[in-house]
Amino acid sequence: MSDGAAAAPRAGTPIGRPLRAWFAAEVFFVVAALLSIGLQPAETEDGWAWPIEPVVMASVFGAFYVAVAPIMLLALLAKRWEMVRVIVPTAILFTSAELLATFLHWDKFSTGTAPFYLWFASYVLPPPIFLATYLWQQRRAAPRRPSDRPLPARLRTLLFVLGGFLSVEAVVAFAYPAWFADDFPWQLTELTTRALCGFLLAVGSLMVAMAIENHRDRVRLASPMLILVLPAVALAVARYSEQVDLSHFRVYLGVGLLGLVAVCGLVLARGSWREWLT
Repeated sequence: MSDGAAAAPRAGTPIGRPLRAWFAAEVFFVVAALLSIGLQPAETEDGWAWPIEPVVMASVFGAFYVAVAPIMLLALLAKRWEMVRVIVPTAILFTSAELLATFLHWDKFSTGTAPFYLWFASYVLPPPIFLATYLWQQRRAAPRRPSDRPLPARLRTLLFVLGGFLSVEAVVAFAYPAWFADDFPWQLTELTTRALCGFLLAVGSLMVAMAIENHRDRVRLASPMLILVLPAVALAVARYSEQVDLSHFRVYLGVGLLGLVAVCGLVLARGSWREWLT
């Protein structure tokens, strides 16, 4: 690697203290979710914001938090705004979707409990904070120039197409939850459908954001989430496979789609992480 290439990741805008502090808060929220629904998906009646049945659904939610955890930690460790910018719009969309699901199904939540307050804080605070810090950081960032390390054309197209498909499907199912709930490998309610759509929207919108950013170094931080979604969800389902119709077409569709997501993540993860974090 040449000296110029090695120095490239260092060029950019420092991450301001408000955003770095909020990344630390996000790490706390994710760790709290992992210690609760991630480790004990069968204990949601007392340990989560609302009781979730069947347990496999809670286990899958825990799997998505497993996939999210690395990018929140990496964002906390990153030095430059340009290296974390790609995840912020996705964070706004994801937390807004979960917050809307909370308001739409308020009566299903265990309001007045510590798990509910933690859930509510983790979704009511991020949208305005992320939006404000995004605008603040962007005003201080250098104008975008044509990418000197663009994504391969086919990979970028796949990110757009696959990410767009997942995003549209998530939005439609959020608006019409019966579309998922009436034909799914396990039992869903309107609340669990909409919560699941929030996670699918996170994956899809992240891929679209990566395609728009179109810079190998600047999208690398998000690649672990793409890599981990399939194995994490697969293990979560395997824990409670007796609750799942494994012959359902959505099982095979999900494996195929998330497999492509993982391939994208593996390709995007290639490169010097050490230089990227400096």
